[in-house]
Amino acid sequence: NTNLRLHMDIFKEANLRLDNFIQNNLDSYHDLRNYDFGVNNRTNVSQISKYTSHRILLEYEIIEKLKTIDRKKKFTDELIWRIYWKGYLENYKSIWSEYKNITKFSYNPTVFNDANNGVTGIKCFDEWIEELRENNYLHNHSRMWFASIWIFKLRLPWQLGARIFMEHLYDGDAASNTLSWRWIAGLHTNNKPYLATNENIKKYTSNRFENNPINISNKINIIKNIRPKSNKIPFQLNAPTSNTLLMFENDLNIYNRHKLFNSYSKIYLIFNNYFEDRVKVSKNVVNFKIALIEKVKNLISNAEIISSSELNLILDDIESIDVIYPGVGSNLDFITKCSNQKQVKINFIYRKEDLINWKNANSGFYKFKSRFYSDNNL
Repeated sequence: NTNLRLHMDIFKEANLRLDNFIQNNLDSYHDLRNYDFGVNNRTNVSQISKYTSHRILLEYEIIEKLKTIDRKKKFTDELIWRIYWKGYLENYKSIWSEYKNITKFSYNPTVFNDANNGVTGIKCFDEWIEELRENNYLHNHSRMWFASIWIFKLRLPWQLGARIFMEHLYDGDAASNTLSWRWIAGLHTNNKPYLATNENIKKYTSNRFENNPINISNKINIIKNIRPKSNKIPFQLNAPTSNTLLMFENDLNIYNRHKLFNSYSKIYLIFNNYFEDRVKVSKNVVNFKIALIEKVKNLISNAEIISSSELNLILDDIESIDVIYPGVGSNLDFITKCSNQKQVKINFIYRKEDLINWKNANSGFYKFKSRFYSDNNL
């Protein structure tokens, strides 16, 4: 079956990359994961984030697979971080609203332009911004250094840095990206920012930037932390209520949903290329996401890919629609806005695992991790 073969390519590619990493590099992950050896040597990390962020690979299934394999649990912990970030943003939706709605910033425009164009004179930073634009990926440790330099050396608003990441990263995710930038800034950790040091960068990049002093002063201006407002998240699974289902590109895992899909006469897959109001992702990211959607669509017999304008026409003719819950972020903003304009009722379809774990992600990570380990016998 040609359609099945086309579909399996992306899932096979993702699982082969995961299995290859587990077989060949997982044992050394604990010791080598913090090293950025450069774009030509990424064997010390899995590079599956572009699949997990779109749920081509589902976090819970990977963790189950790792139960008896990841003896030091460091790789498992990284996956738990992704679940935690999603759950935390669900518990504190005001964080996303405040981040998205800030439009006025105080900063030096020349410094911003230099940073955006990779001409700051800070060698590591300039190489990372080039890698981000060309490869749509950065090592996790380099993302931390980049954000720290952006905020505390260049004195630029963290929100603008977060937007650049979302514009260019294949694995851009509203929760992980927004909350990680806040963590670097000290907003998530009770005014304990992450400060990049030349010694740390030198060590973990194999001396590639040894003559590149960062000189971030310990006397930094801590960003004022306003405690986010908490909100309730749903604790029930919703059953199908419509003949029509809508899916976004950030939850494309379909293997355990064949029975669900059979409940619908029509399934629409949509790609919203705005990660914030009027702010688009880059061309490379657009092409990557569209390719994912097309390959998933080929397995679902009653599926169709639609544009945002086509969705508005569809909503004209229906009273309600079921939607695979996309999580707090631009996709949720988009479908909420469209449905409100057309006065169409939305019924969100959640994953059981999400609802179970998200409710625990309302304080610190280590408390969440401890509960997750206990509940999942890790």
